[in-house]
Order: sequence, then C-alpha cells, then structure tokens
Amino acid sequence: MNAKRLGLMLLALTLAGTGTYVFVYLYRWEWNRALVSGVLFLAAEVVVVAWRLSDRIQSVDRRLDALTAEPSGLVLRRLQETAPGPRVTFSWLARPERSDVFVPVLMGAGALLSAMAWVVERVARATARPVAEQGLACQMTALALPAGGFLRRDDDPLDVLRGPITASRR
Repeated sequence: MNAKRLGLMLLALTLAGTGTYVFVYLYRWEWNRALVSGVLFLAAEVVVVAWRLSDRIQSVDRRLDALTAEPSGLVLRRLQETAPGPRVTFSWLARPERSDVFVPVLMGAGALLSAMAWVVERVARATARPVAEQGLACQMTALALPAGGFLRRDDDPLDVLRGPITASRR
C-alpha cells in the first residue's frame, strides 16, 4: 500500500469518526466536545479540498508541460512568418533620436495638472467650511436645550442640589 492510499484512508477514517462524534456529543449535550469534534471534522475537510486542488493543479501543470514541449519546426516557422511587425503608435517616437519632445510635454502636463489641483483645493477650502458649519448647526439644533432650561422659572436652581423634591418643601 503506497503513502497516498494510506493517507486517503486515514483521512476518510478521520472524517467518519469526527463526523459521528459531533452528532454523538450533540445528542449527549456535551457542547465543548461537539465543538472540538466539529473543528477536527472541518480541518479534515480542508485537507480534502487542499489535496484535490493540489491534484488538479498538478494535472493542469502536466498538460501545460505537454503543450509547451518542443514545437515542430514547421509550426514555429509558420507562426514567425505570419506574425505582424512591431507597431509604433506615436510617429515622433519612431525615431529614437527625436525623443526630445517627450520630456517637456510631460513636464508641462504635470505643471498644468498641479495648477488645476491647487485651484480646486483653494475653492474647496473657501466653500466647504461655511457649508459644513451651517449643516452641522442645523443638525445640532435638535440637541439644543429648551429655551427656559429644564427647571421652571420660579424654582431655585440650587434646589436640585439640595435633595429630592418632596411635597412638604413646596
């Protein structure tokens, strides 16, 4: 018996045993033991998934190795003949000695974008604070104290500190 079959048999026994004991411990109301058995069952399931994924990746790797084996000379020559040539998207980049325009264009675009960002920041700083403060003030009015306070006008504010209000004090 090879190691792979032995490991598979141990894994199957682990799954069967821990799965059975989860239900046995739940039936006996032994929650901590059921949790431990459940964690072991879950760990065995993760091992099964990892094993299957490993086998699948190895089979894909074998197929890719078979595909990337030495191509026949006829196929390789045909591919090289029909491949399109390199394409230059900017005509001024076609000549490497004429790339002196590229750096100033990038620097000019960077300076222009920096100036636009500065203007946006200044406008945001000037307008956001008053609007935010006004919105905050509107939201805070719901939390404001009553106009007369919590005490009646005829009550002495220190009465609250002196003790509970009783009928005899009034």
